Amino acid sequence: MRRALSLTAAPLIAGLALAMASPAASADLLYPGGTVLSEDAAGKPVWILQAHCAGLYGATSNVLAQRGDAEGAGAAKARGVDFFNDAIERLMKDRGMNRAGAFETALVALDAGRDAGLKQIRDGGFETRSRWNAARSLCLDVADVYQGIRYR
Repeated sequence: MRRALSLTAAPLIAGLALAMASPAASADLLYPGGTVLSEDAAGKPVWILQAHCAGLYGATSNVLAQRGDAEGAGAAKARGVDFFNDAIERLMKDRGMNRAGAFETALVALDAGRDAGLKQIRDGGFETRSRWNAARSLCLDVADVYQGIRYR
């Protein structure tokens, strides 16, 4: 069971390799992992996970809006904006980047997250056992963990 759950999050993590605008810098805050869903994300830069999750939530917002769920779309959009703002903040802190540079760097990961999210929604929808739901769960874990490590 543990291996199966880890493999469901693998597409999110695999997409991160494509999303990396630059290799992890020695100053990057790294995600510690700690759950079955997050073990593949352990050791990845927090900012890249956050930006990828912003894209996942952006894709979710777009699909929900197309289906007429304005409330769900708005909530997903707000969550995605929060993830993206956190990614920019993290890049600025970790790498000493200005806002414009951090935005451009994070945008690559956001785009990859959006593409992966749309594919996951097309392949399995929003069902409990879907890859989208596993990716969403990982993103929620990233957000929870980040609250505890934000000021490092």
